[in-house]
Amino acid sequence: MLAIHPLTDNASEVLDRAVELSPYLKHLSVQHSVTADQLRSGAVTEAWKSAIGLARTASSADSIEDVMLTLREAKGCAHLAIAAGDLSGFWSQTDVTSALTELADASVMAALSVALEVRQLTQKGLCIFALGKMGARELNYSSDIDLSAFYHPEAFSGGDRAPGDAASRVLKDVVRILEERTKAGYVFRTDLRLRPDPRSTPLAVSTRMAELYYESVGQNWERMVWIKSRPCAGDADLADIFLNTMQPFIWRRHLDYWAIDDIHSIKRMINASKGDPSLQDAACDVKLGPGGIREIEFFVQTQQLILGGRNERLRGRATLDMLGALASAGIVKAPVAQSLKSAYEALRAVEHRIQMINDEQTHALPSDIDRRRKIAVLCGQNSLDVFDKELMKLRQLVHEQYLQLFSGPSDRPSSIITGNLVFTGVDDDPGTLQTLQDLGFLHPSAVIQAVREWHRGTIPATRTTRGQQLLTGILPHLLKAMSETGEADRAFSGFADFFAQLSSGVQTLAMLQAEPQLLKDLVSTLALAPRLSQTLGRRPDLLETLVGASTLYSLEVREENAFDEAMDAARRYHREQEFLIGYRQLHQMIDAVQAGAAYTDLAETCLLAMATAAEKETVRRFGSRPGRWCIAALGKLGSREMTVTSDMDLMVIYAPDGSDASSEWFSRFTQRLITALSAQTGEGRLYEVDMQLRPSGRSGPVAVRLSAFERYQREDAWTWEHMALTRLRPIGGDEELRFQLLQVCRSVLSERRDPAKLGADVLDMRQRLARERPGAGLWDMKLAPGGLVDMEFIMQYLLLLRGGANAHEPSFQAAACSLRESGHLDAQEAHGLLDAHRFMQAVQHILRLAVGDEFAPEAASSGLQNCLAAATGCDRFEDGAGRLKALKSAVTKLRQEKIGPLATD
Repeated sequence: MLAIHPLTDNASEVLDRAVELSPYLKHLSVQHSVTADQLRSGAVTEAWKSAIGLARTASSADSIEDVMLTLREAKGCAHLAIAAGDLSGFWSQTDVTSALTELADASVMAALSVALEVRQLTQKGLCIFALGKMGARELNYSSDIDLSAFYHPEAFSGGDRAPGDAASRVLKDVVRILEERTKAGYVFRTDLRLRPDPRSTPLAVSTRMAELYYESVGQNWERMVWIKSRPCAGDADLADIFLNTMQPFIWRRHLDYWAIDDIHSIKRMINASKGDPSLQDAACDVKLGPGGIREIEFFVQTQQLILGGRNERLRGRATLDMLGALASAGIVKAPVAQSLKSAYEALRAVEHRIQMINDEQTHALPSDIDRRRKIAVLCGQNSLDVFDKELMKLRQLVHEQYLQLFSGPSDRPSSIITGNLVFTGVDDDPGTLQTLQDLGFLHPSAVIQAVREWHRGTIPATRTTRGQQLLTGILPHLLKAMSETGEADRAFSGFADFFAQLSSGVQTLAMLQAEPQLLKDLVSTLALAPRLSQTLGRRPDLLETLVGASTLYSLEVREENAFDEAMDAARRYHREQEFLIGYRQLHQMIDAVQAGAAYTDLAETCLLAMATAAEKETVRRFGSRPGRWCIAALGKLGSREMTVTSDMDLMVIYAPDGSDASSEWFSRFTQRLITALSAQTGEGRLYEVDMQLRPSGRSGPVAVRLSAFERYQREDAWTWEHMALTRLRPIGGDEELRFQLLQVCRSVLSERRDPAKLGADVLDMRQRLARERPGAGLWDMKLAPGGLVDMEFIMQYLLLLRGGANAHEPSFQAAACSLRESGHLDAQEAHGLLDAHRFMQAVQHILRLAVGDEFAPEAASSGLQNCLAAATGCDRFEDGAGRLKALKSAVTKLRQEKIGPLATD
């Protein structure tokens, strides 16, 4: 065990020895020569009494400037006296920390007294609590002080201001008095962030608001904070009343399983891995590192938290006192308590000496040997090697005892994540920042802040204690899964979006805890396709369909449903089904062809449901239907190749029954259908609708009579419109009309065309498209040379060139096979087109799910790269990129041969 010895046996010499090692003490001895002379005469107690007396007289200062000057003078003298008492061995570590706390108490009382006097206010109704080390009278040499201020809105008079405003202004003055740096230095760094919800509350909080906060959303770590609470300034009666109201929050007589497990989880999230390499580091952090002061404090406080509600002897503030109480109660073995007590005293002594060097708020021994040797000498150790080894042994002893805390079946494996995961308190834990950086998070502080806010109950999922406890339990697994996606920040952002939308978190978090693979799949899905987080947040029960045999309801539009209700029902159904298709594709449960068919089936289902709703609404408003209708699907809807972002290319075809009002009725019906599909409602939108392929495009009627459609196609249509007809597929509406439309389409396409004119038209269109909408490089699957548009042009051109009964062929695969049989494509060409089409469809589906139409491969996460490789059947992403380049080159060459070149070729 590390022994701390006096710097010298002669108290009169201790200051002169100390100033040789400490620039800070040397500076103080010059600035405060009277105190230094007292110490050189061995009058440590007298020097201390003079310093603390000076601090207490500051309460009668006439101005803020005067109290600031007096307190800084008192702090300098006190620090000299305390250092002498500590280094000479004249004072115990308890004496040292008590003296530092007494100085803090006197300073806070003086600062508050003068701040109130300056504003002509009284302290009645306003009190300040010391928390943390100050509350326990355990301040370190360069400690900041944790304060929380409360006012009673009916008891505290703010003068000309509202009580809350006045109280916060007073606290601002207190903070300025204590921590503003002047030529004379500062008194104490002051931290008010342990008050309730510090991001949204003023510096002084009303007692009513505080009681409500702790009663409703107070957390276990805040209970640990309040274990050490102590009134230190202001209205003592108010402080006693408020502290009494806090007792049920701090000391719960009965803790349920989940509260205990939450405490276990907090412990597990602090680095507790056996054989931690940092235990061998001589330049260790004696507070935060393994085997450090925090582990001893946590060892005590967690047991107080669990057992203090039933055993009042465990409700003390001081760590050393409570180690003794735990031993007396038989909770901790006496030898363990004694060894931890000795370790605590030694570690606190080392901590003080680290800070004495330059009055820095640090707890880490320097890696520089000469600087560390000075600290060893201040500890009374002349051999740095012995000092380092003994400190290492001490820390190992502490850490071994800490590892046994709560050991048992409730502990999760410590190997989930190596390093700290601490999200309690208000400061970012340095070890946690490093852990998150090691996991691949580029913005670890933002992650810590978000998790901290979740634990405060700022979202519905964590409003309940159970939700917060479940989150604590699965958080290491979540962060590990996010790390494994290769893009941790994006995964966290996706999960945060999903998590924020949950109306309740308990069921979902419990499911993720019970299904580790589901948790991993969820995280990877949200990382690859953040848009799915919106769907999952609204319907978390969708997760159940991924692990069981659950099925979703089907989409039905009942007669009694209003038009708006039908629109919303379709959007809910679409959102859920779209999520399931995307999820299955991302996880390679279905391939691109199957996904295209699934998206198309979904589109048709929604389209026909909305057509039914639109017809019913049109009948309700404008009378019975004057004829028959059907819908012509074109583009990807026609060829059954829809993706997650595809729009709908449609035409509404009708055949009147002789009524003069038929045109107007079917136009109104079509307008309602477009609205039903594309309007934004509270449930979102379904599809963008494109009806430009109808006769005369935007200038033509939205609903087209079959006879007008046939006449236009035979007499006025452009070549590109006939190309579009090759993928027309009648769906919905009157069955006989659908058959008639199909016959018209096949008849028009079967006509023979002038090969020269056809070739010129097609080449002109492709070149114009390339100029107006140029491709975006290799990863543009649609418009870039050799992409899907080139393949569509080749196929549609050859179908029109051949003509005949088979010129109409919506399916790309069927068209390729048909053209091979007719000799317009040889076997190698047909096979190459089909191979390229499947490959690029697979890439397009994944990219649209994950990032939309823009993709930067150099910035892509490893998870997305792996997903693309798997979807295209490649072992590595780089292999897929090479394969894509070769396929595009082959398609470009074929398009040049069949149609002609582009300017970019």
